[in-house]
Amino acid sequence: MEQTMSLKDVARLLGIKAYRLQYVFVHGVVPEPSLRISGRRIFTPADVRRLAEHFKIKLPETEAVTEPAGP
Repeated sequence: MEQTMSLKDVARLLGIKAYRLQYVFVHGVVPEPSLRISGRRIFTPADVRRLAEHFKIKLPETEAVTEPAGP
């Protein structure tokens, strides 16, 4: 299963205030995340990458993607 995060978690990860995230969704600057549970936005890693690109924030590389160097 894919890891999901709340708006508060995403704001903390990106280092910005939660109201800035809410603003871009309310005004249609960035598309809303497709998943909602009980009216709350639920963010997938793809949603977080899209927000990081919009705010020009560099996310740390994940270790799961690294492969050993070949000969």
